Amino acid sequence: MKIYNLIFLSGFVLLFSASSLQSQERKVTIQGSVVDSASGERIPYATVMIAGTKIGAVADVNGYFILRNVSPYDVKLQVSTVGYREKTFDIGNISGTSRTLRLELAEAPKALPGVTVTGERLVGPGGNVSTKIITAGELQKNVGVFKNDVVQYVTQLPGVVTVSGITSQYFVRGGGADENLVMIDGMPVYNLSHAFGLFSFVDPLIVKVANFSTGGFGAQYGGRLSSVFDIQTIDGDNRHYKAAGTFDLLSSDVQVTGPIISGASSFVIFFRRPLYQNALNKFYSLGLPFDFYDGFAKATTDLSGTGHISAEFLTSADNIKSQDQAQPDFTWGNVSGAVSGNYLFGDQFNLQGEVAYSSYKAEQLPKASAALYHQFTQISTPSLSGSITSYFESGSEVNLGLLFSFPTYTYSFTNTYGSVISQSESQVEPNVWTTYTFKNGGDLSFEAGVRADLQRMFTKISGSGYGYFAEPRLSVSYKIDEPVSVYAAYGMYHQRLIDLNDENLVFTPFEVVAALPDDLGDEAASQYILGVSLSPDILSSIKAEAYYKDFSRLLQVNRDKVYSYEPDFFVGTGRAYGFDLSFKYDIEQWYVEGSYSFGKTSRSFDGLAFYPRYDLRHQLQATTGWQPVDNMWLRARWKFTSGLPYTPINGFFGAVQFDPFNLPGYTGQPLYSQVLFGDLNTARLPGFQSLDLSASYDVKWDWMHFALQGTVINAYNNKNVFYINNVTGSVVYQLPTIFNVSLGWSL
Repeated sequence: MKIYNLIFLSGFVLLFSASSLQSQERKVTIQGSVVDSASGERIPYATVMIAGTKIGAVADVNGYFILRNVSPYDVKLQVSTVGYREKTFDIGNISGTSRTLRLELAEAPKALPGVTVTGERLVGPGGNVSTKIITAGELQKNVGVFKNDVVQYVTQLPGVVTVSGITSQYFVRGGGADENLVMIDGMPVYNLSHAFGLFSFVDPLIVKVANFSTGGFGAQYGGRLSSVFDIQTIDGDNRHYKAAGTFDLLSSDVQVTGPIISGASSFVIFFRRPLYQNALNKFYSLGLPFDFYDGFAKATTDLSGTGHISAEFLTSADNIKSQDQAQPDFTWGNVSGAVSGNYLFGDQFNLQGEVAYSSYKAEQLPKASAALYHQFTQISTPSLSGSITSYFESGSEVNLGLLFSFPTYTYSFTNTYGSVISQSESQVEPNVWTTYTFKNGGDLSFEAGVRADLQRMFTKISGSGYGYFAEPRLSVSYKIDEPVSVYAAYGMYHQRLIDLNDENLVFTPFEVVAALPDDLGDEAASQYILGVSLSPDILSSIKAEAYYKDFSRLLQVNRDKVYSYEPDFFVGTGRAYGFDLSFKYDIEQWYVEGSYSFGKTSRSFDGLAFYPRYDLRHQLQATTGWQPVDNMWLRARWKFTSGLPYTPINGFFGAVQFDPFNLPGYTGQPLYSQVLFGDLNTARLPGFQSLDLSASYDVKWDWMHFALQGTVINAYNNKNVFYINNVTGSVVYQLPTIFNVSLGWSL
């Protein structure tokens, strides 16, 4: 028996030792960046997989990735992303504990600015379940009015509403236009409009990638209630000198990029100006000439393949002057600059930081008209931000971030009755946030985060005024099987800045941005999102998403204030709910995508409940493109929306002008016709529909590329109502059929 016991014990020890050795098998970490093989620019959101396994990672917006717990033997990496050729890298055996790699992908064949579509299976930032990733290829498919425009593309997405056929002002899922956060490389932008909103100053030539979130955005974003538009600009080509530009009816632009130190640093310079200052007179009856310019410059230096430092400058200005003394002049502009950096330390930490400055200034100059008032707003915001991300062996991440901004808010607003509401103050706004992202490669993933405004938190704790503790954020996603996923999100949001313009105005050239007084506190809202996505293959996708927004605290300027004892602002509430359906199918020669959105929005101020002007109930869109021959694309976009609300007229009545210094003449005064308006926004305009067509042809000759594009807006000349003059009864229509030709070039 003793010999058998000895044999059994020896076998058990050997088995345990083998198991221990297997469990202690050496693992390594692979990290690095995914870059464009031609330009050396980092590629965001590329997928890096260990061949033959489910182990993988998605590169961040800067193109950096980390793979943990990788077997060091015979390593092969499969790298893919939209617009680039998929490639397998044979790494072989890895000695040591980690390896830093620079993985280069070749762009898929395309002629400028044609489209090569290989599906849209892009994975963006964790936790942002309602985020659309907008790439350069997506922008090329946009049927723009006069040229491809980033904001015009956003207005075509489900859940996004505009109040005219062509505008850069948009409303997201029941939120006001001032509830949208817009950032360019982390710098806030307060006004996007050019030429009365006809297009924006965010030109596709300078955009690398943009994330547009219609809700449920993570704790790294704050200060707005409804949406986030996070735009990342290109770094430039660090290997070749290049130039590109476009000419069209309204403007011309030029971009120059190239290496500062070949293979290590690069620059990019961009500038745009209008060609004809009176071009808008062909489309609008305003009779106002306009002038504007955009400028952008950026220099980037890579740091050992896992980091970079960038310095950039962005400026934009508009100037609209009227010869009519009864019409005001308008001027507004943005100036921003930043120095930012990103570095991947070892195999565990990613550090990002930015020092930035943003400013916005706008004025309405009334000239000789007594019926108009001077409006003025100016914001200057120096800021310091940073974050650190820690990667765990399980594949999960923890992110800690901070943002210290030192804004100065100045505004002067005159309401309908001549009462002036003004403010000038400087503040310190410290914000911190943290998120935990669970993604171990299984079917379940989630992101939990919290954001805190330290100033509001201390105010709440001390009881010295309005405040709140923190803003919780949570998103969860579960893959039922390979093609089907369900997800949900919840978030609490606050906002300190509002637009003083009346949302019911037909035309607002720019935003009069104001900071809410500390004694009133911030606006507040909670969002709830539930959705399902179906991706049966790499070429097609279907998505359905429902949402509910509880605006528990909203503020509105008192536009009817007459006496000093009346409040400057009203406090109100609101809610919005609806759902979005969308589908997409892409192949090399053609694509088709469509969406349907339903939404209902209501707001209540000072005892008055109403539907805001952007309460659009139904919206249906379809876009398609076809490549009949090489280098040619035919595109079409059709859109239908139900009518927008407006305030009807119930009748007219006669009134006399009372003069207290001429009482005897009171009975002899003539009657003046006065309008008796109905309830606010209880009537609806007719529905809107339009068909836009475009055709483009690309020519490549040696080292030169040219792209000729023709566009037809409102092809069947549908008379879409812009607004109805309630007093005269006249109807003003939106744009008629418009033809435009543009030329793009690249050297």
